[in-house]
Amino acid sequence: MELLVFSPDDFHPRSHFFDGPVMVGVQQAVGESPELVPGFTSISRHGAVHRCVAYYDRDARRNGRPINAWGTALWHTALKRDGFERGLRREGEVVADWLNGNVVVIYAWGLLGQ
Repeated sequence: MELLVFSPDDFHPRSHFFDGPVMVGVQQAVGESPELVPGFTSISRHGAVHRCVAYYDRDARRNGRPINAWGTALWHTALKRDGFERGLRREGEVVADWLNGNVVVIYAWGLLGQ
């Protein structure tokens, strides 16, 4: 499977191919406390939209990791793609939530029902 790792300081993901247990790869990418990003279920890659899952370190914000603007934007877009008209924005265009630290997106043909 392919793991795309988005770090807070780079808008280009690092691509890793991983054959081991999924959660081992996720922990290596985001840290010891991985958590599923709710609603981050699709990503546009190479001109096509793919089903995916995404993880972040649930302790990243508390541990002072920087905001991951690109990962947050991709999450917002995935929510909108799934019919959540406002995505991560609330009344007055206030951003309701964001991701800190590394974000890993996993997609692979056959793995997620593609």
